[in-house]
Amino acid sequence: MLRSSFRFVDLFAGIGGFRLALEALGGMCVASSEIDTQAIEVYRSNWPGDSYHHNVGDIKAVTTLPTHDLIVGGVPCQPWSIAGQNKAFSDPRGELWADVIRVIEINRPRAFIFENVKGLVDPRHKDCLDLITSSFRALGYTVYTKLLNSFDYGVPQNRDRVFLIGVRNDVPSMVYQFPTIKESQLRLYEIFDELAKPEVSIPEIIIQRDLFGERIGVGFNKLTPRGQFNEFFVLNDIRHGPTSIHSWEVWDTTEREKVICMLILRNRRNKRYGPDDGNPMHWRDIQALLPDIQRIELDQLVAKKILRTYEDEKYEFVNRRLSGGIDGTYRIFLPTARFFGTLTARGMKDAVAEIPVSGNTAEEYKMNFIREILLPKRYRPITVREAARLQMFPESYRLHSNATVNFRLFGNSVAVPVVMAVAQSLLETGALTPQSQLRLAI
Repeated sequence: MLRSSFRFVDLFAGIGGFRLALEALGGMCVASSEIDTQAIEVYRSNWPGDSYHHNVGDIKAVTTLPTHDLIVGGVPCQPWSIAGQNKAFSDPRGELWADVIRVIEINRPRAFIFENVKGLVDPRHKDCLDLITSSFRALGYTVYTKLLNSFDYGVPQNRDRVFLIGVRNDVPSMVYQFPTIKESQLRLYEIFDELAKPEVSIPEIIIQRDLFGERIGVGFNKLTPRGQFNEFFVLNDIRHGPTSIHSWEVWDTTEREKVICMLILRNRRNKRYGPDDGNPMHWRDIQALLPDIQRIELDQLVAKKILRTYEDEKYEFVNRRLSGGIDGTYRIFLPTARFFGTLTARGMKDAVAEIPVSGNTAEEYKMNFIREILLPKRYRPITVREAARLQMFPESYRLHSNATVNFRLFGNSVAVPVVMAVAQSLLETGALTPQSQLRLAI
């Protein structure tokens, strides 16, 4: 691996995910910027040698920075996040991009690396992204943008993040190339504590890709090849698939009630019942699909808290939010899974099973999961240390004393190997190498 001595500034530093990656590549952090007091506490506990003035505070007040080659940071993502309110530049946190651009203009680093959530590259935010990149170009930078998934860079987490890399036009360098893909081969039982290992060897999973590295031939999940079972189960009452578990499959319901629930599930997205992606269905609409149904049958499902009703005689599932889950759990990942769900600052309802299961058919696989894991509750939430491992922080990393705070901070942080891969590719362009060193190398 190419190592080079360079100086960098850590904006929106959080708990230091960028810093861990860049220092591993030979970088020196000369300043940081963070205003979250709990993040600052953790950051300082892990870099106790920093001077008191290392953190320059709120970016809105930042002007000239110590001499540096590179500026990095994970700009607050809530304005663009599905988990947030999607307000973009109308959110004060979205306006922080203006401060980032201002800091770049004043300090003129040789290069920059910024990270953000997938929402920034969604079509609804195209004008915002275009404004950001065009602003950097107007300052004399060539900008490279790409959506990267952490799984593709050795991280056992399904985490999409967009990276913006900028190189100053007058800096001698090669064209930047995003790093080549190296999928994670880790299994959750290898990084999580006290999970049962499979008794037989696990066949290698190969995800097919096109010439550009994009996945092809995937199934119900973008990290699951078509024809293979998902290595996790989803608990909700609004979607159906081989690894979807519904409340009426595990709660006390009759076969007739199961038929009624599946009828509503399969028809509730039909546009004839309303414009939404999943509509409450009127009693008359349900009766038209199942003429012999009695109103009391729906009322019994309401009493079991599977359905709920409105005064206008419409019915919908109680567990109607995709990520809402059932009884507080959304997804359960098997110990043999190659990835876990995305860590988020708002918390997550994902869990990990204590033992693996298998099955020769989709139905057998699902029933074994229900019988061996779901009903006996052989699953649990992940620990804070396991969350740190999902972001590939070192075991020696010091945590906050409050678990809830830790989960928020790690959800807001970055996957260290992804930043390392992106930064390594930047180093290989020569953009961070002073001209004097370039001449010596020649």
